[in-house]
Amino acid sequence: MEEKKTAIPAILALVFLFTIEISFTYSVWLNIYVLLMVMTYLAVKKRFGVLVFLLALPFIPAITTFWSVYIQGSGLDDAWVLFTRTYAFAALGIGFMVAVDLQDCLLIFEQYKVPAIFIYGLLVVIHAVPEIQREIKSMHDASLLRGKKLYPWSPLYYVKVIFLALNWRDRYAEAMYSRGFSEDQPRHQYRHWKMSTPAIVLCMSLIIVGNMIMRLENMI
Repeated sequence: MEEKKTAIPAILALVFLFTIEISFTYSVWLNIYVLLMVMTYLAVKKRFGVLVFLLALPFIPAITTFWSVYIQGSGLDDAWVLFTRTYAFAALGIGFMVAVDLQDCLLIFEQYKVPAIFIYGLLVVIHAVPEIQREIKSMHDASLLRGKKLYPWSPLYYVKVIFLALNWRDRYAEAMYSRGFSEDQPRHQYRHWKMSTPAIVLCMSLIIVGNMIMRLENMI
């Protein structure tokens, strides 16, 4: 059995704890800290396109929330908390998508006793997405050859996807059973996931620093 270290459980715990904290605390500093933490990670990974996306995506909901709270008379402090909280939530979500491989995450869940039929059902969906995209592209090209242009809201796309899913369902199930998959039998993983100690230490340090910043803000 192959053993592989992973930081995914530590990242999940980090995202979960910060999500709970920024949801139930009244701290602008903590929200800014979470945002800067994710921005630093994206900069280190040289994901500058995602970094720009992070700054642009929440701007409209953040500024509208800020303006509505400020106009309604709740105060400038409440407006800044909600403004920065919107960015902090977006940062956690985008950072999670960049840092975590979804397939590895699902396989780790299976190791921690999540039902295999649920895990492999999601994996089938993930692996089917490129095939669905190719089918949609071929459908779009065929419609152009007939002099008709299909738009993203065209119902033909969605009907096509539904029929593809129904057609592939039995094929995927037959392929899984032919390779020995059984719903009621234990499965032996070829890869054992082990939590990375440096990742655990780093995530714990980030959580501690975030709480220290929040406490410092309350003292001022």
